Amino acid sequence: MIRLCKNIKKIKPCVNKINRATTHGLKVSVQSSSQVFNNNDHFNKRTFISTPQINTTLKPNQTYVFENQEIFKNIKRGKDRNKLNLKVGDEIHGFKVIKIKEVPERQFQTYQLEHIETGAKYLHIDCEDTNNVFSVTFKTIPKDSTGVAHILEHTTLCGSKKYPVRDPFFNMLKRSLNTYMNAWTAPDHTSYPFGTQDPKDYYNLLSVYLDATFFPNLSESDFRQEGHRLEFEQLENSESPLKFKGIVFNEMKGALSDPSSFYAEVSQQHLYPGTTYSHNSGGEPNDIPSLTYQQLKDFHAKHYHPSNSYFFSYGDLNPINHLKFINDNSLSKFKKDSNINTTVNKVKRWSESKRIHLKCPPSAMDVNPEKKFKFSISILHKENKDLFESLSMHMLSNLLLRGSNTPMYQALLESGLVLDYSPNTGFDDNLLESSFSVGGIGIKKEDLEKVENVIIETLEKSSRDGFASDVIESILHQYEFAQKDVSASFGLKLVGSLSSNWIHGGDPVDPLFLNDAISQLRKEIEKGGFFEGKIKELLNNPHRLYITMENDENLQKEDQEKELEKLEKIKSQLTPEQTKEIIEVAKDLQFRQNQVQDVSVLPKINICDIEKQQAKIDHIDTKLSMGDVPLRILDLPTNGISYFRSTIDISSMDAKLKPYVPIFCSLIDEMGAAEFDHKQLDTEINLHIGKFSVSPLITMGHSDLDYTQERIYIKGAALNNNLLKMFSLLQKILLENKWKNPDLLKNLLNQKQASVIEGIPSSGLSYAKILSSSKFSRAGQLSEQWSGLSQVKLINEIVSSNDINSLIEKLLAINEFILDRSLMKCLITTEKENITNLENNLSNFLKPFSNKNTPIVINSFNSSNNNNNNNNNNNNNEEINRLNFFPIPATVNYISKTYQAVPYTHQDSAPIQILTKVLSEFLHKEIREKGGAYGGGSSVDSGVISFYSYRDPNLVKTLNAFDQSIQWSLDNKITLENIENAQLSIFSDFDSPESPSNKGVGEWMRDITNEMKQTRRNNLLSITKPKLEEMASKYLFNNQNNYITVLGSKDNQELNKFTWNNINV
Repeated sequence: MIRLCKNIKKIKPCVNKINRATTHGLKVSVQSSSQVFNNNDHFNKRTFISTPQINTTLKPNQTYVFENQEIFKNIKRGKDRNKLNLKVGDEIHGFKVIKIKEVPERQFQTYQLEHIETGAKYLHIDCEDTNNVFSVTFKTIPKDSTGVAHILEHTTLCGSKKYPVRDPFFNMLKRSLNTYMNAWTAPDHTSYPFGTQDPKDYYNLLSVYLDATFFPNLSESDFRQEGHRLEFEQLENSESPLKFKGIVFNEMKGALSDPSSFYAEVSQQHLYPGTTYSHNSGGEPNDIPSLTYQQLKDFHAKHYHPSNSYFFSYGDLNPINHLKFINDNSLSKFKKDSNINTTVNKVKRWSESKRIHLKCPPSAMDVNPEKKFKFSISILHKENKDLFESLSMHMLSNLLLRGSNTPMYQALLESGLVLDYSPNTGFDDNLLESSFSVGGIGIKKEDLEKVENVIIETLEKSSRDGFASDVIESILHQYEFAQKDVSASFGLKLVGSLSSNWIHGGDPVDPLFLNDAISQLRKEIEKGGFFEGKIKELLNNPHRLYITMENDENLQKEDQEKELEKLEKIKSQLTPEQTKEIIEVAKDLQFRQNQVQDVSVLPKINICDIEKQQAKIDHIDTKLSMGDVPLRILDLPTNGISYFRSTIDISSMDAKLKPYVPIFCSLIDEMGAAEFDHKQLDTEINLHIGKFSVSPLITMGHSDLDYTQERIYIKGAALNNNLLKMFSLLQKILLENKWKNPDLLKNLLNQKQASVIEGIPSSGLSYAKILSSSKFSRAGQLSEQWSGLSQVKLINEIVSSNDINSLIEKLLAINEFILDRSLMKCLITTEKENITNLENNLSNFLKPFSNKNTPIVINSFNSSNNNNNNNNNNNNNEEINRLNFFPIPATVNYISKTYQAVPYTHQDSAPIQILTKVLSEFLHKEIREKGGAYGGGSSVDSGVISFYSYRDPNLVKTLNAFDQSIQWSLDNKITLENIENAQLSIFSDFDSPESPSNKGVGEWMRDITNEMKQTRRNNLLSITKPKLEEMASKYLFNNQNNYITVLGSKDNQELNKFTWNNINV
């Protein structure tokens, strides 16, 4: 998928952001930052990520890479690990130690090495983190937009010399206890990272990764499956239409259907002419079919050589063993290649600015037809080798753009000139040369010139006036907080954040010394005029690109017509021999895809390696003296930070107010409070609070699907010395909010509407799943109301009606309702010596709240409320209401089909979870490998079984695959290996590492006890094949109580085979 940075203003969208307490452990979600010090929690890097899938290989019962498992016994871990005794100049296992640096602020010891024979670079970070990480990165420099680097990333993972099976990579996802496995293609490099806590698993994965990258099979059939191919719609019928097929081909069609992704890609290409960045490394759908198999192999030979590689390891395992393994299994087979040239050219600088005017895909809804333009100014900055320069520019970007108390926000968004920032807005230092961009979306044609002038005038004014000292300090505080905030996935974040600098000759360790850079920055700020000078540099830079982009409703249709014309022309010129070859190649690929694989050659963690005893998180349950509010205390190593959480039950709130809860939550810190207007409040929050959010929270009963808790969830975190200030601000936000500001509220709603609509294509599967899941329970119904298309509809109605005063009344009523201690329960996480201080501050925080003894009720599920978005007259037709369709401007589909399941503690819950993992194996082959979709599978959560696919060129074929998987499970096809694979996959999630701030939170939210988790663990480990067949028969086979939702193109002819309930928002 394409990962984009931005939403830099930190407006929190209320759609698709509802907190759902999951039934199992939380899987680590890894997001690479543009640099270690970039604390925007978004992506600057566009990367194309291989979606997790499935498969395996050929030597009987190979379980571990090492036959001698004694080497893994009695390994000292974490703080007790054996310290390394290396010095600069040491040679070990073919590597030479080049640099050793300690990073005190992170308690890291870093070792930089170089492989003597090949020149391969290696960085190891030694620390107590047991979540060990490995990555190998290659500098990949495409010279066109055929997607060669992206397709190669996919194809290398489809079998190798040691593991000659289809998709060993995806098979390892279900044969390991990984905490993360993936691969991604960035504009100038390709990375293959994994994480795991188990030493045996580490070397199993390392073996597969090394063989996949250095010794891949790169078969032509895999190239056709992953990249592109010609195929007749009806496989053996040459009279049927000719089609382009391929996983990457369809992935990029879906990615570039998103107007934000399209805009960001185009802006990069035009700002960096004459370089590799002027091409789409993911691939343009028009260009992908021109890539040849030989070009793919040549690209691998040139770029995937040790002399062009960068190895990274992190954690508490001894890297000397890593070095030996890497040398013995890969690097020792190569010699240094001095002819490799992957140098990225610098841009030839312009002497004057340039302008382009282009058309782009439309937004999902045309609610502002007069505001269909996007515009931005991009400035090419400097080469990325200076940590201090990057920190300074990130800081400047935040000062100009982030939050309501910044000049660009006020000039563009608050003025109403634009509805949101353009997707490329901000400072980007992920490429060889950095850039700064600012712009907007949702602009009237007659305002384009004004927007341009306002951007320049705002920069000029800021270069004269500078920034207030408290605003500067507030941003610095956010960086300093992030330095202390302990992350469970920090090693994985480093994979992405260090590569961009490293591959271009920078020192990968330098970005870790953030504190030094901040100290230097403070000194420069004290001198005065520092940021003013940086802005002047931007204003005086002639390499400036002005992009105007216009939404075009016909663009995708025209592209489709051109593709059809191209295919018809190809077909008309086919010789009989070529026609036969297309059919034979397609049949051969289908035969290969249908083959049952012997995956026993792949290493695998044994089920006996799974910990049988559920880890217990100790806690203290008590009550605050202030109002008998239930309080759970977690004593954990939080590095000088305290974390506060509270839920407020709103089950008895007036039902007419509840649809507005997401809007209330997303705007509560945007309106101002007490003595602070909205701009001042933004600064105060950043100055004293590290993390703060308010969001709707839906939790389903662990033992009863009809038991739904409806709550508002408050999170706050601060350095221990800021606790008094944090709770003071939270009091003001909750008790003295300035909701009565119709102009500001209207402006924020317009921004929210634009952001939500722009994001619908990229969130297609989420919307489909939410709507399909809303048909079974109160929790699902409320989730659709709060985070689905119903919420989009509500926002549209509010904006179009312009009845802001009515909205203010509702927001005030919600605010008044939640100021009730009897509805609250709290959780604090901190270190032992700070517990009393935190408790006292919390008690003082709650003093002004009332105690009304408001009853907590359980609201029943009313299925009749599910037809709110129905655009058909016949609402009583059950078949129509089972099939929901929402049109989006995309050439691929997002499909969800759901069935009712059972609650968490039910005896069938664990086997159903295993069954969905087993069914996903079948569906991966049918939907991705054969169908060409980017992904598909099945899952279970919150009492609902979901079948799904995304970026899928098919509809009927995929729906049939869902049904076929159920029949397959009943036809004696499930094997013991399927079951064990599912168990390993589930436990890699179940036991994934959690940061101290998140430990025990899910259990507290849902009242899950350790005994419940232990029972579930036991049940997951005792699954039998007959039990899975029973589950398939009981809950899925011939079950007509299912619901289908599709988001896709309204022009899809396959839609005509069904009668749909067309969703109208």
